[in-house]
Amino acid sequence: MSFRRLLLGGLLAFTVAYALFAIIHMLPPAPYGIADDWRVFYAAAHVIADGGNPYNWATIHGAEQAAQHYASVQPPLDNFADLPVVGLALCVLAWMPFWVSYAVFSGLCVAAAVIALRAWLRELGWSGAGPWIAAAALSWPTLVGVFSGQFDLLMLGGLVGSLILMRRNAPWLAGICMVVVLLKPHILWPLPLLLGAAWVADPPRLRRFAISAVTVLAAGAVVGFAIVPHSGDFFSHALSFDSQVTSDQPDLAGLPGLVAHLPAGAPLGDAVAAAGALGILVLVVVAVRSRRLRELAPERRCLLPLAGLAIWLALTPYAHPNDDVLLFPLLAVVVGERGRNLEMRWLQAGIIGSLALIAGFVAATVLGVALLGAAVLGWLIHRERVPGHAAPALALAAIAVLPDVWPFHAVAVSLTPIAVTLAALAGVVELRISRRANVSAGRSAALALSATP
Repeated sequence: MSFRRLLLGGLLAFTVAYALFAIIHMLPPAPYGIADDWRVFYAAAHVIADGGNPYNWATIHGAEQAAQHYASVQPPLDNFADLPVVGLALCVLAWMPFWVSYAVFSGLCVAAAVIALRAWLRELGWSGAGPWIAAAALSWPTLVGVFSGQFDLLMLGGLVGSLILMRRNAPWLAGICMVVVLLKPHILWPLPLLLGAAWVADPPRLRRFAISAVTVLAAGAVVGFAIVPHSGDFFSHALSFDSQVTSDQPDLAGLPGLVAHLPAGAPLGDAVAAAGALGILVLVVVAVRSRRLRELAPERRCLLPLAGLAIWLALTPYAHPNDDVLLFPLLAVVVGERGRNLEMRWLQAGIIGSLALIAGFVAATVLGVALLGAAVLGWLIHRERVPGHAAPALALAAIAVLPDVWPFHAVAVSLTPIAVTLAALAGVVELRISRRANVSAGRSAALALSATP
């Protein structure tokens, strides 16, 4: 067996074994185990169907108790903070018994994710992608979303659908896919901007996409606020939720969560998030104004929205490991067909480094921080010796290993932000490589034309 198969097979075996371990320990269902978030969504749908206020704490808690009794309340975790249209859409499942609705919803989400990933890998020219899809489906980011009853797999389907439809010159349908932004606007708000910037060199396609996307987003928001009773309370409720939730949910996947426990961690996290939002807007402007980015090969334009979204996932103040399934399309691009872009020595370094970080943080947070700081410092000093093609291997190893440690409550802070940051770095590196390759190809073509008699 080759060293390549040994490493990739080992990662797959680790993913499968951890998935089996997690599934066994999630059964039988507990009040804050399986379907904990789905209980909130299901209760909100019932409240809306009955004409009540889903943003009233007493009302939503009573509906949750009726759906699945739990002994203690954890505000604000047990509160509905999504847009009114989300609860309205879920009313189609509210007539089912609680566990039946959860099973139907989860089945639809998993099917959407598997179909989307399969379609995306085919779009990229992959063959024999079954083990890779299985690894993605059994990874902790996917499992925790399914266990909780979250929307991320539907968001993954919308992301992949919009990219494929834009590549195939179907911008009207790609714009309709932007309906998934309404599920989690705080996560997906950059997507329409980045998709538009990626296809700015094709004005007719961009115009149709923009009209479709704006219409869908505006219609969804207006319909929700117009139909759902007391929907005006959403704004005050969302602000209250935002001010409390980070202290109650430490398993955050962005860098603000990693620094939250440091002195002045809260303002530092806000500064990181503000820099991330500004960085996304700057990236959009640069993509619109840069001839090199406008002239990216059609099959590489997807890198702009995927890398930009990864940057936001790394810097956003409120994202969880389940939101990181949105990184899978980018990982598929950067690792190449069946992992052809992976260098085994860097994959090995990523696995060993991830395990070393886990050991350091388990032993003492200070030791883990010291190891992380040493790794960053070493990269800054010797970055010229670290080739760009190291990033995909490091990102893949980190995504496979680092998110899995938090459920054991063996570390004081989530290590997922490190993995997300590496994935974002891999996307940026791949975008730069594609831009340079495009420029080189243009120069070669120009030289060939000038040499033609």
